[in-house]
Amino acid sequence: MEFALVLRELSRRKILLLVGVLVAAAAAVFSVYRVDGSSLESRSLQYSSANTQVLVDSPKSVLGNLSQSFEPLSIRASVYANFMASPAVLAVIGQHVGLSGGQIYAAGPVNPQQPRVVQEPTALKRNIEITGETNPYRLEFSNNTSQPTINIYAQAPKTSQAIALANAAVVGLQSYVAGLQRTSGTPSAARVTIRQLGPAIGGVVNGGISKALAAIVFVMVFLLWCVLVLVGSRFVEIWRTSGSLDTREDAPAETPQTSVDGAGGAPTPSYDLHTTDVPATQMRDVPSDELMLGAGRSLR
Repeated sequence: MEFALVLRELSRRKILLLVGVLVAAAAAVFSVYRVDGSSLESRSLQYSSANTQVLVDSPKSVLGNLSQSFEPLSIRASVYANFMASPAVLAVIGQHVGLSGGQIYAAGPVNPQQPRVVQEPTALKRNIEITGETNPYRLEFSNNTSQPTINIYAQAPKTSQAIALANAAVVGLQSYVAGLQRTSGTPSAARVTIRQLGPAIGGVVNGGISKALAAIVFVMVFLLWCVLVLVGSRFVEIWRTSGSLDTREDAPAETPQTSVDGAGGAPTPSYDLHTTDVPATQMRDVPSDELMLGAGRSLR
């Protein structure tokens, strides 16, 4: 019943509802587009991700040699996973995809053996993370401490960019480690070999987010507008009603004129007697009994 009354009240405000539709439509458009000069440019709400995996290995692969242990390589893989998030490696990665190292936000793995105070981000570190969360190009590295592998996760506005960024992370690590080995003169037999376990694969993560966001914004803004219309209409009605009541209270009250009866002293209402002059010629035609009745009424 109340819902029907609300609909009836809103149906009486067709012009305001039309304005609400226009406001909600404008809010929905600007939620997925931004003004760029004299045109609208789509916001980067949709993004893609890609992932790949690398093996930290020896020149003679440890996978086929039972005499070699995984443990030294697993420790080295954990070091590399954290080192890949450094600005030096990010600069090398960015060169392969046409970006600067500062345009890529990277996060390394959290060591589960560290105390919780160290694992939880400080205020300064969290501010840096929040800034990185708005960056469309992201890299995240993780590894299992018992395995000599590094998992690479990339994020970019397009699928092709995410795949290229993930593959570039592998090439960047290979290039950086190889450069260090050449500079330090590390023997070939003692060098670390970075092997990519298959090319990166990726896809769209949140396809259709723009349409869904626009629809949600339109509905929410229009519902809020309807609530404001109902509240405003009720407020105006109460204001007008209170104004009319104040006007009636300020007006003087009409009281009947009273007179005091001489015999009992009780007040009795007085009435004005209206008489009509009748010509003497017409009085002759009136019967005497009616004249006496009229005289009696006059006396009363």
